[in-house]
Parts: sequence; structure tokens; C-alpha cells
Amino acid sequence: MSQKIIVIGAKGMLGQDLVKAYKEDESNEIYAWDLEDLDITDREAVFEKIKSVNPDVVINVAAYNAVDKAEEEDGFRTALKVNAGGPRNLASACKEIQAIFVTYSSDYVFRGDKKEGYCEDDTPDPVSKYGLSKHEGERKVQAAGGNYYIIRTSKLFGKEGVGENVKKSFIITMRELAEKLPELKVVDEEVSCFTYTPDLAKVTKSLLTGSYKSGIYHVTNNNPCTWYQCAKTLFEILGKDIKLIPVPASEFPRPAKRPEYSVLLNTKLPPLRSYKEALKEFLKIES
Repeated sequence: MSQKIIVIGAKGMLGQDLVKAYKEDESNEIYAWDLEDLDITDREAVFEKIKSVNPDVVINVAAYNAVDKAEEEDGFRTALKVNAGGPRNLASACKEIQAIFVTYSSDYVFRGDKKEGYCEDDTPDPVSKYGLSKHEGERKVQAAGGNYYIIRTSKLFGKEGVGENVKKSFIITMRELAEKLPELKVVDEEVSCFTYTPDLAKVTKSLLTGSYKSGIYHVTNNNPCTWYQCAKTLFEILGKDIKLIPVPASEFPRPAKRPEYSVLLNTKLPPLRSYKEALKEFLKIES
């Protein structure tokens, strides 16, 4: 069935893969918007532009993800505008025209002290201002009502985005550093799950076409690990001979506190493959 779909944040890593996934069905009408097309913090502009298209689905990937800058007063103000106000505006506009709304949240909404991992119904308790802004976004979307899906995910990797202020994934950063340095110190803490953006895009699509109720969903690839463990896997796959040194997070002091153990448990959807398998696929495509 033909659908009108708006992807906001379309130039980012996940945004690009969402556009690609939906374009597989040539009957779909895709609107790939980025910051220059719509400022999601401008409520009036959001309502006007969304209504002009009258879409079936709006997928929001736009976000403020400068975790450490969010600890500053100006940064936190911006984080709240983008991560909470923006989704609220979009959710409200979607409810008015009875469109499906999808937005993405983070494992950083949790404290990170639950070693068995967090399921969708666990109570958020963020330890950083960034995490607080993402939780506030969840609350505002739920308050707006309508047909919404909040997808929590973590540690994205995939083809580098081309939009303004896009962040490099950990995978790309490690690979680039290994070309310049004989050894790398990598944090052997902060356990969570890496997520391959093409896999996340496919799950998003199937979530909307299946008989899944509105609500919160957790989507990550399997095999929780630390940053160091992921880097070790990366270089093993690449066959790269580099000295990796595991260090505590205190070796690299940062303004924002990170959750120590923020594994997202998926209790509602079919499980995804291991991030190791996805990483092999990604490196083959990118090589």
C-alpha cells in the first residue's frame, strides 16, 4: 500500500538508512527532510509543513546528541528544545492529522546500575542532562498521545551521515585512529549494545507494518559489550595488528556521567543478530 512518509534528520546516519529502506517500495512517497527543511523546535512551522504534506507516517531522527555540552546551561537548553520540544511538536501535529509518529530515544535515560539490563517498562532515571532531555522527550510524546512509537536504542554505527553536526560513530573513529597510532587506550567500561543503523531501519519499518501497539520499544543488536571489547572485535575482523590498552573511564574525564550498565532488553520484538555479524557486513560494504 502506497504511503506518504516524512523522515526528519534524513542526512544523518540512521536517517539515510530509513530513507533507503522505505524507497525499496517504489509506491511510497518519501519526504527526506533535514534542518534546512524544517526546524522541529518551531511549533508553528512544524504544524504548517506537516499539514501541507498530510503524511501517513512521520519519523523523527533529529536530535541534539552532544552529551557533554548538554551539561552546560546553554547546551542543556538546546537539548531540551530539540530532544523534548521537537518531538512534542511533531507528535501533536501527527495526532491532529491522525498520522503515525516515530521518534528515537536512548539507553542514557537509565541510571545504569541494573546488571540484568532494562526492559521497556522500567522507570527511567538519567544520570546526565542529555539523558534527562531524552526522557523529557519521551514524556512529552506520551502526553501528546496519538499513534506513536518511541524506539530506544544505543551506540549506533553505519554509513557516516552528511548532515550538519553529524557525529562519527565509535567504529569509524577507532578505524581512523588505528591508521595514525600504534596503540590505543580504550575504555573497558560502560556496557551496552551496539546497533547497526540498516538493521534499526528495517525493524522500524516492520514495527509500523506489523500489529504492534503504540508505545516504547527497545531495538539494539545482540551481544552487550564495553567500548574496549567492541574495538577488540573490530580489529580482529579487520586483521589489524594494533596494541589495545583497556582503561577505566576515569582515564578520560568527561563532564557528563555515563550509565555503567545500560543494556536495553527487547521483550516485544523478534531479536536482532549479533553486532559482530552486523559489523562484518558493514566493514565489507565500507572497505
